[in-house]
Amino acid sequence: MHLVRTLFAIAVLAALTVPGPADAQQKQGKSERRPIIITDPSFYRGPPPPHERNYVGPGPTIVPPMERVPGPAPLAQPPIR
Repeated sequence: MHLVRTLFAIAVLAALTVPGPADAQQKQGKSERRPIIITDPSFYRGPPPPHERNYVGPGPTIVPPMERVPGPAPLAQPPIR
């Protein structure tokens, strides 16, 4: 009985440690990829300097309040039986 358990444990450990065909394909796929090259200059330098001219829009003004809109008429009361 101990011999069967020992052989089964060895078989399970061997199956877990031996790479399968899926692992071999993944390793081959990783080696074929090209390295990522970052060519964005903002990655290496800071933001560009601000422009000489400041673009300023019109200043805030005080606006009169909006005109009141009349509300809807109340619903009619249901008839009493």
